[in-house]
Amino acid sequence: MFKRAERPPTSTPARKRSGQRKLKAGAVTRSIAGRVLHPGHLAKAIKLQRDRKANKRAYDDVHLALLAKLLPGGYLHYGYFDEVDRCPREISVADIERAQKRYAELLVDLAKDKSSPVLDVGCGMGTMSKLLLDRGFAPTALTPDRVQVAHISATYPGIPCIRCKFEDLPDADAHAGRYGTVFTSESLQYLKLDRALPLMARILNPGGSWIACDYFRVGPHADEKSGHHWDSFAARLGREGWAIDYQRDITAHVLPTLRVAYAWATQFGLPLLKFADLKLRVKQPALHYVLQGVFQQLDGVIDDQLQVINPDVFSSQKSYMLLRIRRAA
Repeated sequence: MFKRAERPPTSTPARKRSGQRKLKAGAVTRSIAGRVLHPGHLAKAIKLQRDRKANKRAYDDVHLALLAKLLPGGYLHYGYFDEVDRCPREISVADIERAQKRYAELLVDLAKDKSSPVLDVGCGMGTMSKLLLDRGFAPTALTPDRVQVAHISATYPGIPCIRCKFEDLPDADAHAGRYGTVFTSESLQYLKLDRALPLMARILNPGGSWIACDYFRVGPHADEKSGHHWDSFAARLGREGWAIDYQRDITAHVLPTLRVAYAWATQFGLPLLKFADLKLRVKQPALHYVLQGVFQQLDGVIDDQLQVINPDVFSSQKSYMLLRIRRAA
């Protein structure tokens, strides 16, 4: 009644059957040497390095797709956390998305004029422009990034988009006195004030508002290049006929964003890199020896980048300000 169970055929180990490949130090070393020593390959490498800025455009779509997956809410700025002391281990990606939206809402809440067009300078992926549209404003997005322009045009076809740097706004006469509100959300730090301030004054209508949210350099390290120097910026506004009618330091509320990034980098990123380095040293000592100088340089670069997102360093050198600025009466 019952068939005798047949012994399954002998099979090769899973590793061999799957065709898993190993990185062989000799082959990698020969490949590197062949690229470096062969005149044709060396010339190609030099050309790629020389043309790296032009070639970068080919990767813009991939970069944007990565940002969209990492930050599906569409915002590219810091998040605003009402609970400033939240433990970074308890903050989820969804929490960050909500905080980024909260940040945008704070800016939009400062805008009152819905009868005039709004200009969103450095609009990123256009998510805040969409928020403005949903709130009854008539936004125009502005960015120098062609991929962001393409994304906004495809995703939010009802929002006009200008592709240029703010200082290079084409046909400025056509924009004179046009906007009731101009937003610079983390884009003020990139503006060349010699050109940007006169243009800002020109395109705002009488009584219009410039709403800015960005970090500024303060304290003993104010000579660092990233961001404008707060005291110098505020003094310049006064000299050129501007008045700040709303000012709020929100540094404590954006620091949780940095704490999360720093925690992820130090608790996950660094250990994984060290693990990969150790595994390569054990499994492929010759290849590890060949690349040792590269690894040492990489360690230095990583240390520098960690300091950029170190919340303690940030708070000692910068203040994050939410501002509404108008032409002085």
